[in-house]
Amino acid sequence: MSPNRRIFLNVVATYGRSLYALAIGLFCGRWTLMLLGQTDYGLMGLVGGLTGFITFFNGIFAGSVGRFYAFYIGKEKAAENSADGIEECRRWFSLAVLIHLSIPVLLVIVGYPVGVWAVRNFLNIPPDRVEACVWVLRFVCASCFVGMANVPFQAMYTAKQEIAELTIYSFITTTANFVFLYFAIQHPGNWLVKFMLWTCCLSMAPQMVIAWRAVVKYPECRLRLRYFWDKTRFVQLFGYAAARFWTAFTDMFATQSRNILVNKFLGPKCNAAMQVGGAVSGHAMTLSNALSQAFWPALVNKAGEGDTEKVFKMAFFACRIGTAAVMLFALPLMLEAKEVLVLWLVDPPYFSSMLCVAALLVMIMERLTDGYWMVILGMGKGVKTYSLVIGWSAVPCILVLYLFFFMGMGFWSVFWGAMVWGLCILVLRLVLGSRLVGLRFCRWLRSVFVPMCTIAAVALCAGLMPRSLMDGSFLRVVVTTCAVEAVFLPLAWRFALERDERGYVLERLKRMSPFKARFSGQCSKGVDR
Repeated sequence: MSPNRRIFLNVVATYGRSLYALAIGLFCGRWTLMLLGQTDYGLMGLVGGLTGFITFFNGIFAGSVGRFYAFYIGKEKAAENSADGIEECRRWFSLAVLIHLSIPVLLVIVGYPVGVWAVRNFLNIPPDRVEACVWVLRFVCASCFVGMANVPFQAMYTAKQEIAELTIYSFITTTANFVFLYFAIQHPGNWLVKFMLWTCCLSMAPQMVIAWRAVVKYPECRLRLRYFWDKTRFVQLFGYAAARFWTAFTDMFATQSRNILVNKFLGPKCNAAMQVGGAVSGHAMTLSNALSQAFWPALVNKAGEGDTEKVFKMAFFACRIGTAAVMLFALPLMLEAKEVLVLWLVDPPYFSSMLCVAALLVMIMERLTDGYWMVILGMGKGVKTYSLVIGWSAVPCILVLYLFFFMGMGFWSVFWGAMVWGLCILVLRLVLGSRLVGLRFCRWLRSVFVPMCTIAAVALCAGLMPRSLMDGSFLRVVVTTCAVEAVFLPLAWRFALERDERGYVLERLKRMSPFKARFSGQCSKGVDR
């Protein structure tokens, strides 16, 4: 399969999986609460949260291992002797297996007794639910252990760009959970332990299939005992993971600091408004991250091959397509945020619509430079510098937010504080991308910023027309959305995709469509140009 075709397939698969998961999640979340009740539902979240740090570390190491896999797979393709490239990947695989078996064993040995003690003696749990919560902890620990041990195998799928196969497992597990919950709510009872057993099995089963399939499919997934310990590679992997940890930690620190400042100056009701804004932007981010997951391994492969121009071209394309993916939902939502929240929550918290707009604007600013972090981390140039600068930038942004509160700006402090944060990330990425890897500002301005801002401005103007002619209602939300998308989609097709990219997409649609003749003329025109 050609690289372009594989990227196209991965984009369709990941985007479709995200949409499906969001749609099913609306039912599953409500059904889980109905099934367990408020007390058991809260206990499940409380006990499951005890292993949250394992999930956090798991994500950091999974991304780190996947990056080195993808980079050396690219080197393997460019090498004259592919056997040497495969052997190099085996070195990284064997080291990753050692790390991802040692860490969860250590965490379980230390963390499990502490968790059981906390459940029995420290946490506020009704006496008749203590033993059930201990079993919940056991199931969660087992699921986390298998998940961490499976990272080296699943990361190989991502590095090989076989994301579509992983999507199949996600579809199956999401559907199975939907069916299970539908059955369970038809049979009320004490479901906490049984539900967690089901969740544990549903998590572990595909992980084991993925590990078995990776060993069968990929020659790189062959353990070599002599490669289990490699100090040089161990230092490289942990150095990269430490840099990524610092970025994630400071982002979490900034989020919690904003919540604390809002609580201190404005009260808990304003925290609810921030939660609503974060939930709305989180759904849009899920769809945008699906595209990043599809581009990331392909870009790192090219970095490993040493094809710098191709890497840069993919980076700017990722900036455009990631921004377009967010704007598709964000533009009409920004115009009708207040009405949408009233339809969704009936009585939304005060200022929540404004915070939704702020969160979406920040996300658009981040997506405008998405390709920059991909290139820096993918090429491995200045990763520590990038992580330190981006991480420390959270401190002055929090100080600015505090200054806004101190000046008496009230809830507008949160809005303008978010704008400062988004602009800070955008500018720092542009500067670091230019200094560390040579991504030119003028090229970004010409190929990303100008076309995407033009598209957004024209689409928003089209959406303002229904707002000026109609009163607030569900009908106006629909009309505004249709007006925005009617302008946005053709402009995005024209300006977010270059000529060869449009021709390629048309070619793929022609092959997928039963009406091939309809696309044949357009495809030939798109490719010929």
